[in-house]
Amino acid sequence: MAVNGKNKGNTFERKVAKLLSERFAEYLGIESGFRRNPDSGSYFGGSNVQRSQTHSLDYAIFGDLICPRNFVYSIECKHYKTAPSLQSILAQEVKQWDDWLEQAQQDSNTSGKKMALIIKYNNVSEFVLLAEPIIGITSTINYKQYFTYKLGTFLDLPTESFFTVVT
Repeated sequence: MAVNGKNKGNTFERKVAKLLSERFAEYLGIESGFRRNPDSGSYFGGSNVQRSQTHSLDYAIFGDLICPRNFVYSIECKHYKTAPSLQSILAQEVKQWDDWLEQAQQDSNTSGKKMALIIKYNNVSEFVLLAEPIIGITSTINYKQYFTYKLGTFLDLPTESFFTVVT
């Protein structure tokens, strides 16, 4: 039976939004602080990036999730059936990751937020690729200039690591 890739991606985005909402519920004081972006970044992302030059970005949403304004990350989520081979990771040649990282980095640059690409493969635990290392925690693997961490390790960081101070 064929799997609808778009539905699979949407389901994963909702799962990550729920996970983040639960993780930060106490800090935010609300149950659902994160939710799936119905545009999934498409209005300003990809070939539409030029819109960021001609449209107000005051209420723009970048990435796959709608996050609180003071959340420091732009979140891109990807769920795919088959993980890349160890050989391709060691050779630093994972075309799929390169494409996803380009998309995530573009949203990060346009939004002025840090990049977080959360990936899930079937039968593999979720992990996150970041453009900046987490100080004091060793990256699981480095891929090109990016750093990978188990998603749980990333979310175990202090809450202050995820939010700017609102004045």
